[in-house]
Amino acid sequence: MVSEGDGTYIVFGYGSLIFKPPPHAIKRTPGFLKGCVRRFAHSSTDHRGVPEAPGRVVTLVHTEDWVKFSGADPFPEGDVVWGVAWTVDPKHAVEVKAYLDHREKEGYNEENIDVWDVIDGEERIVVPKVKIVSYWLHAA
Repeated sequence: MVSEGDGTYIVFGYGSLIFKPPPHAIKRTPGFLKGCVRRFAHSSTDHRGVPEAPGRVVTLVHTEDWVKFSGADPFPEGDVVWGVAWTVDPKHAVEVKAYLDHREKEGYNEENIDVWDVIDGEERIVVPKVKIVSYWLHAA
């Protein structure tokens, strides 16, 4: 998510938000993230499962954290995480943030990352330094 001085609020969907935009979305920008992969690696009793048997939800894993979780498997170089950057109507930014805070109530991290796309055969940043709200999987 991005919250800038001009009130712009952008949510990058890499899971269910790809197909179910947040409320009050006014612009859709498809793109991808570099330097991470999407995996069903987060245990959740909120979105799926129960305390005795947590379910799995999609999370993002940075390149630098991959080796600590994957053992001998090399990082899948060249992989990207496709999704959609949704621009939210600035009049509703506070409301949408509250909605997403509740929806992701088992916790998440925010990180700034560029959203890329392929334009005229070249990779280009289409949304710079979006604050991604994700279940980032970090090594301790």
